[in-house]
Amino acid sequence: MISFDKFFDLTPKTEYFPEFDTEGVAEGTDLSGIKTLTFEGADYKGQKTKVFAHVGFPENADSPVPAVVLVHGGGGHPEDKWIKQWTKRGFAAIAMDVTGYFPTEKIPCIYEGFAAGLKRELTPPFREEGYTVSPDNVCMSDADEDVQNQWMYHAVASTLLAHNVLRNDPRIDKTKIGLCGISWGGIITATAIGYDSRFAFAVPIYGAGFPRENLSYMKELYASEKLDKWLPENRFLQVKMPVMWLCWNDDCNFSVNSNSLSFLATRDSNPLTCLSMLHNMRHSHLEGYTPEESYWFARAVISNRSVPLVSVKYSGNTAEYFCDGELKAVRLFYITEKMSYTLREKHRDKNFYMAQEWSILDLSPDENKAVIPTDAVGRYIEFTLKDGIILTSPYEEISSGGAI
Repeated sequence: MISFDKFFDLTPKTEYFPEFDTEGVAEGTDLSGIKTLTFEGADYKGQKTKVFAHVGFPENADSPVPAVVLVHGGGGHPEDKWIKQWTKRGFAAIAMDVTGYFPTEKIPCIYEGFAAGLKRELTPPFREEGYTVSPDNVCMSDADEDVQNQWMYHAVASTLLAHNVLRNDPRIDKTKIGLCGISWGGIITATAIGYDSRFAFAVPIYGAGFPRENLSYMKELYASEKLDKWLPENRFLQVKMPVMWLCWNDDCNFSVNSNSLSFLATRDSNPLTCLSMLHNMRHSHLEGYTPEESYWFARAVISNRSVPLVSVKYSGNTAEYFCDGELKAVRLFYITEKMSYTLREKHRDKNFYMAQEWSILDLSPDENKAVIPTDAVGRYIEFTLKDGIILTSPYEEISSGGAI
């Protein structure tokens, strides 16, 4: 049994390092105002750990402000440009490293794949007697370790503790703190929300629950029965906050059936929970935090605005569809055979992608019924709102009689 109860009321020891603060312009973004800090993480093999993080606040904002915890994915670190995407929209944001890396020098911008200036050790001046770094992301291959020594345990614990750092800052409205993660960070997010009900909203990007249903290689990483305890869906009944499941409809790491199942397992717990499967999105940290959907959703939740309800009902080759928001466009996405994944050249690289290609059919935004092509096997409907935000119905396959 996994428990994170000891972290909820814990105010982690925090230390700021102004000599490492980000300043100036990098990659076209003004990064001034981002602060460098460490906070005490979960113990690892008898030693205390330190977690490296960056935090930013919106300029000239009236306190208290809403906030978000940002969780990077594989190959990532606390990403300054991602923090700035949130601060310019009025949110404070903290992004921590969940793989034990620390800077060796002042870094003008941290981004995906960045290596220079970072090491997986307590570099000066972060070193302190009795402390070490948290374990690295080993893609769930540490299942034989004690739970408290496994990477996912530390990643979730660091997420909860980063939440505590924000909650204990008087400049932040602790009732309006959300969680957003990309790729592996999406899986961490999907896991953490099953334990931490204090989050006001969550946006897992790419990564979701039901990894064993995934059609890409992710299912193999979770194949061991020893990882049963880490399946995010085990605790989806505890997820009561609104969640936006945001993903790419031909992702190389996560197939949309996992995102769709995650949406279906959580939608009844909160009327604001929604699904957004984007076409031509691609997979990266940049592609993950560029779409407007995550910021739109967060703003709607903390402003007590409704999120348009989407519903689709299939009957034979007819679909009845509904969205109670103002619509710009409606499209049917479908494939003519059961979805499968293979290693192939696609999207300008070689990776695990759908073996199929999406066919797209324009539907009328002013009507609510359409004829589905008779050869469609898998399908979903995309609704584009007047402001360009995309919401979708879950992916379904006809042979399964429902969403898969």
